[in-house]
Amino acid sequence: MRRPASWGWICWMVALLCLPACLSPAPRTPDAPAMPASTPSAHLLAVTPPPPPLTAATPFPLTPSSHAGVDAFIDPGHGGVDDGATGVTSDGRPVAEKTITLAIALQTAAMLEADGFRVALSRTDDSLPDLQPSDLTAEGDALTPDGVLHDLQRRIDRANASGARVLLSIHLNSFDDPEVGGAETIYDASRPFADQNLQFAQLVQQHVVAALHQAGYPVDDRGVVNDSDLTGGESFGVLPASYNHLVLLGPELPGLVNPSQMPGALSEPLFISNPEEATLATNPAIQQALARAYADAIEAFLRGATAN
Repeated sequence: MRRPASWGWICWMVALLCLPACLSPAPRTPDAPAMPASTPSAHLLAVTPPPPPLTAATPFPLTPSSHAGVDAFIDPGHGGVDDGATGVTSDGRPVAEKTITLAIALQTAAMLEADGFRVALSRTDDSLPDLQPSDLTAEGDALTPDGVLHDLQRRIDRANASGARVLLSIHLNSFDDPEVGGAETIYDASRPFADQNLQFAQLVQQHVVAALHQAGYPVDDRGVVNDSDLTGGESFGVLPASYNHLVLLGPELPGLVNPSQMPGALSEPLFISNPEEATLATNPAIQQALARAYADAIEAFLRGATAN
């Protein structure tokens, strides 16, 4: 998710859904002042092979009746022509948000399936769900503002069709200052299930921060943020400026946004604009640790646990 040029949200789920050199607009920024990035420990979690490839998680498109009763819907932010935010690792390697979010989401789904939960994803490869030619710019290499909104709505529609009990959108954060870093989880407090949104967001944030600390990276805990407290709006130039919510998580906007029907949160565990955190994001061990954190948070929520 890309942040605007100043403080004055934004990884689809995320938002959802904090874009590179394309015509889609920048997501919003929290009101809280920037927190300086922490210095990672030299003792990072040893790189271990990732879990086996995803085999059981439910891909799309499917008819609603064929996947009703899914436990969790996971949305890897961006994809295809939409790279999301981009960054450079400490050794100069370019990295795109869409690649990292997909890698983490697939591992999260595999872990949940291994634990006996049914999972569906908005995408399982480097593509945009049901992309339409009309969603692209004339050059065909970026989404139009309307195309961004349509992409988010298709993700919402898939989540609703799945019958999932909870939605998680995975993103990476970005900001103009490369020193800014940390983990943040966003939820919407305006929905009928606002309390469950907050509960799930707190579980996600708690597990993500703990996993990164255990992996040897003392990430800044930027906390849990209500999407209406973010600044900059997510109008894309096609929604009213008064719609101060992430589309993936927010309420209905008649004729424009048909909302998600289950509790959910959008996670941004690292800043891809911070070279140290971009390096962490490309580390298979860190991706695996984050996937385990997400799986544990989802399982805890589905079992009725609350954050400490």
